[in-house]
Amino acid sequence: MFADLMRTTLPIVSLILFFYLIFEPTPYRKAPREKEKTKDSLIYLSITTVGDLMCHSSQYHYAKNEDDTYNFLPVFDLVKDYLSDADFTIANLETVLAGTTKHFSGYPQFNTPNEYADALKRVGFDALFTTNNHSYDQGDNGVLRTLDELKARNIPAIGTFYSQKDRDSVRVFDIKGFKIGILAYTQFSNITVPESKKFLVNHIDSALIAKDIKQARAKGAELILINLHWGAEYQHFPNEYQKKIGSYIASLGADIIFGEHPHVLQPITFLKTGAGASLDSCLLAYSLGNFISAQYKRYTDAGVMLTVRLAKNLKDNKIKIISVEYVPTWVFKGKLDEKMQFKIFPAFLAEAKNYPLTMRNLIPQEFNQLSDEHLQKMKQAGEDSKEILTYYQKNLKNIIWKKPFAQDSIVSLPLNISALPDSVFRKKILLKPQGK
Repeated sequence: MFADLMRTTLPIVSLILFFYLIFEPTPYRKAPREKEKTKDSLIYLSITTVGDLMCHSSQYHYAKNEDDTYNFLPVFDLVKDYLSDADFTIANLETVLAGTTKHFSGYPQFNTPNEYADALKRVGFDALFTTNNHSYDQGDNGVLRTLDELKARNIPAIGTFYSQKDRDSVRVFDIKGFKIGILAYTQFSNITVPESKKFLVNHIDSALIAKDIKQARAKGAELILINLHWGAEYQHFPNEYQKKIGSYIASLGADIIFGEHPHVLQPITFLKTGAGASLDSCLLAYSLGNFISAQYKRYTDAGVMLTVRLAKNLKDNKIKIISVEYVPTWVFKGKLDEKMQFKIFPAFLAEAKNYPLTMRNLIPQEFNQLSDEHLQKMKQAGEDSKEILTYYQKNLKNIIWKKPFAQDSIVSLPLNISALPDSVFRKKILLKPQGK
């Protein structure tokens, strides 16, 4: 009788265990709570950022459908689970959405289909930095219409504004119990913004930045996150201007600084902070390179998904960085599934042929369509990224795919996880901007 019972129940128990392992949220993929507390009254937050989100003409040509609509979603298929896994994901939108009154265009004066914003929203971006050297490519209309389109999709825009009053209203977001002031500035503008419209695009100005940080703190910001569009293109190390401005902003009490514009990666470091900062040191990523673009030469096709994990003690409200982690990426341009397309690959996939047979079913089918030359470029991108990013900080955590569903793995998301139902995954929390 016991044997019969075992034969009856064992398959059921095994099936339940199988679905539990698949659908039970992992430590980085758990259901949202207003305040996740431990015995020590700690709450946690993960912030992910990437490099420039560009849209050259070949990108929207490849994304065009037969009915003249556009689909940019396939570009992000292999990285969207990393993007949506973070509590808060943000990046630099280096184009504008000026509409069809002007033709869509790539470099040097960008204008991108609205569907680009749709894709960014769906793959997990919670907010976008909108101030950079291309913000004014299509004049006032380009700035204002981009703000309208992002607002319609509930994507906060940081760094460009409707009016002087709007510009002077510093954004402070409440994200999972962390109040974060988020600011953005650019060193350049390819087309000069009229003096009477300076409020449209935030430019790097030491006095203005000091004023904005002070205002954000007055509004209750516990952390100050600043994005800077700066530096020299295609240079792998920060110039003196970046070092000087970065140190100055850290001295004002900034906690985290993200940078871009060079279109290649630059190192990550920590700087001494000034009065008012919540963190012991200011985290500075000088340049996050390109996340997606049509630039194809070595270094410009390499990017990164950078994640900062924070903990806050509710007893004394002290905040600390738990870890700084990165996933190197590489952009493929060519034919996949009989269609010309762009696709972002996690660079560690270059070694997928060496994975155990038990893990081969988790390798995306696109991988099998890559040539040896593609794999070599992907491998090179990963190696370059690690060397550059960790030049100053050798202890940064390089995220690799270990064992799917394993509780002790650094990243426990399998690459084909997007095939599972949406209900499995933690829903993104609603951002609550204050002071607008």
